[in-house]
Amino acid sequence: MKQKKEYFHAIKLVEENCTGCTKCVRVCPTEALRVRNGKVQLDSTRCVDCGKCVQACPFDAIQTYADDLNIIDKFKYKVAVISTSFAGQFSESIGYANAKKALLHMGFDEVAEESMVTELMSSIIRDYIRKNSQIRPIISSNCPAIVRLIQVRFNSLLPNILRIEAPMSVLALYYRNKIARQKNISEEDIGVFLIVPCISQVTAVHQPEGAYKNVHDGAISISEVYKEVISNIKEVQKDETPIETYPKGLSWAISGMEAEEVNDGTLRTLAVSGIHNVIKILHKIEDQQLETYDFVVLHSCTNGCVGGVLNVENPFVATSRIRNYLRTAEHKNFADDYFYEMYQNNMFDVLPLESRSIMSLDSNIKDALEKMKKIREITKILPGLDCSACGSPTCRALAEDIVVGKAELDDCMVRLKKMRKQKK
Repeated sequence: MKQKKEYFHAIKLVEENCTGCTKCVRVCPTEALRVRNGKVQLDSTRCVDCGKCVQACPFDAIQTYADDLNIIDKFKYKVAVISTSFAGQFSESIGYANAKKALLHMGFDEVAEESMVTELMSSIIRDYIRKNSQIRPIISSNCPAIVRLIQVRFNSLLPNILRIEAPMSVLALYYRNKIARQKNISEEDIGVFLIVPCISQVTAVHQPEGAYKNVHDGAISISEVYKEVISNIKEVQKDETPIETYPKGLSWAISGMEAEEVNDGTLRTLAVSGIHNVIKILHKIEDQQLETYDFVVLHSCTNGCVGGVLNVENPFVATSRIRNYLRTAEHKNFADDYFYEMYQNNMFDVLPLESRSIMSLDSNIKDALEKMKKIREITKILPGLDCSACGSPTCRALAEDIVVGKAELDDCMVRLKKMRKQKK
């Protein structure tokens, strides 16, 4: 018998905080949550780490997980790779350069910005789109929650996913190789850490999909780094050491900008944010209604990476700050022969992705068909209100839970109340 795969998730359930309100159950896009015996439960195979449940829970019963900042002390040479959304978290009185410099004061030896390589990645993606003209549309792999959503709910679209590492992972691989080569430091002594805005990127670090190897050593939340920056900012502002930033590439933090940067005027691109909006678009792609598009960028978080649950600032304020950087800051190009050499040697490619089977009712086809029949029969006798009072997200989901032995028909409060009235 095939052993069930264990999945890492960057959320933790705190049972004592849970009131059984089912708010999280109603917003989960993959029906990964249930409330049983008044407490929330997670189906690990279905969860895509989009963070919607974290945002919905008013009682802090679903909490985020990320690596502690102290993890960097395990390594001799430490590199931070910061997300494009990082810049939008800090007020103008602090400034992006000082926020970046603060990471050096925290103990990092080098700080790399995702924005350094977004322009180069746009060129690489255009090249990929033209070389794979038989696939339309190509779907960006930059959002790990979207990659997992496709694995869970849209298996037929797995070939459409861009098979190139996301910019932060590309930078992690580049710096690990470059430092080992130039500074003669063992790769085991180099720690590369992503400073991330969302839990899906934490999950991607701890359980990468399609990568040849894990190129990161941890993922630290922007919110944790933010606290350290604020507490040390006066000391940092006294440090007059000049520091470079790459503001133009910050645009990728905002929904729509990756698609815009990739489009050189010859491609048709589309950008969508918010996971429930994304699901509608994925259905259209699956139904072959969007084959005229060359490249589609999907973000699970509304407004893009600025909307991640591990950020601090309001996403609209963060967007405004980033747009201001784009208008006023000096543009710098990142160019490195070794980076191009790595690309030419296919070091940024990833392996094909596997689907995650979430609705395998039975290994025996005959029994599985019989269970499907029972699900349809039970669904018909349920009220169809999808109220979640039973602890399942929909009436159909409750029917599935009943058939697989995880719930009972009497869990439906509406039906039970109706039957009691009829008996009187």
